Formats: sequence, structure tokens, C-alpha cells
Amino acid sequence: VGQQVGCGSARMNITFRIAGICGAAFGLSATALAAIGSHALAPSLDAQDLRRYGLAVGLMFVHALALVAIGALARTAIAGLLLTLSSIAMVIGVLAFSGSLLARVLFDSSSMLAPAGGIALMIGWLLLAIWFFGAQHSSR
Repeated sequence: VGQQVGCGSARMNITFRIAGICGAAFGLSATALAAIGSHALAPSLDAQDLRRYGLAVGLMFVHALALVAIGALARTAIAGLLLTLSSIAMVIGVLAFSGSLLARVLFDSSSMLAPAGGIALMIGWLLLAIWFFGAQHSSR
């Protein structure tokens, strides 16, 4: 595993913090929202809103775990710009996608940011895959 020097150390620290803090916050939020949804909201939501709510919470959970993993990678590997951008794209994606769907269900507002959030999530995963591809070749 590579050592951190110079600019890489600052990037590792930023990536570690962004990914770790946001991942933990999304995990906490998704857990709370799942409990609220199953106990308080489920009886009053129609099937379409219940599906939207479940999708928003489920994707928040998945990306919470992904962000915590990225934070761990940034702590133990050479973070690199791609890893930092991947975590930022995932944070933006969760906020836009899950936030938009939750706002639709809870406040009857538009979910027009959901597609942009979905694209940001896909970009985050793509950047993570590219980082892994490059990390694999540069580690030897």
C-alpha cells in the first residue's frame, strides 16, 4: 500500500473525511428514515409513494456503505483525484436522487432532480472503477 506524501496527504484527508462523514450521516439518516417509513408513513402512503420512499432509502443505504468503504480506502491507499471525485459524485447523487424522491413523497414536490442524482451516482461508481483499474497497475 502506498505512502502519502505532499498533496496526496491533503487529498487523502479530504477524501477520508468527506466520504467517512457523509457515509456515516447517510447511514444514520437511512436507518431513521426506514424506521419512520415502516412505522409511521407506510399506512398512509399509496403503492407508488411507498416504492419511491423505499428506493430512496435503499439507495441511501447502499451509498452510505460505499462512501464508508471509500473513506477506508483513502485512509490506507493513495487516494488520488479519482477517488475524491468518486466520493463527491456519490454524495451529490444521494442528495439529489434520494432527496428528490423523499421530497416528492413527504412534501408532494417535484422529483425532477432524481435523474441528475442517478447520473451522479453512476459517475461516482464509474470513477471508482477507473480508480481501482489504475490503482491495480500503479501499486507494483
